[in-house]
Amino acid sequence: MSFDTTALLLTWAALVLLALVVAGLVRQVHHLTQGPRTRDLGLRAGTPAPAPDLVRAEPGQPTLLLFLSEDCPACRDIFQEALGLDGAPATRAIFAEEAIEADPPPNLTILARQSELFTAYQVPATPYGVVIGADGRVRTAEPVGSVRALHTLVTDAGGRLNDDAELDRSTR
Repeated sequence: MSFDTTALLLTWAALVLLALVVAGLVRQVHHLTQGPRTRDLGLRAGTPAPAPDLVRAEPGQPTLLLFLSEDCPACRDIFQEALGLDGAPATRAIFAEEAIEADPPPNLTILARQSELFTAYQVPATPYGVVIGADGRVRTAEPVGSVRALHTLVTDAGGRLNDDAELDRSTR
């Protein structure tokens, strides 16, 4: 076999291999762009809230649960914003290990060393928020990747945002 024929065969083999790799990558990108389905994360809406005596502020009132980590920079931002929200519903900042030190407002309770709640609420990552409705059932359970997402959870739980938070929300 001549050198030209060998080079041509190797070129075609390389092209076929490259086509297979590209097809696999396209398949992976398609799978990733479908995004995580929120129903596959955490508890489903309508599920009775686990450990109601520990996390509920009072029966008949909505409660916002924020699952946070002391080591997580995004969690620190979410926690600082939660500390400043005057119109937020009863809120529980829940940490698996040690909690971030703070002087919380009356509507925010900090719960440290609560890894069992992370398990009970099927928290996939932090920061993560759960809204428990007045009926004691999970209304919303989703990642809280930004201050805007926190504001959405606050309003979903029946809270109101102060003017500064509204202004902050429109600029983020």
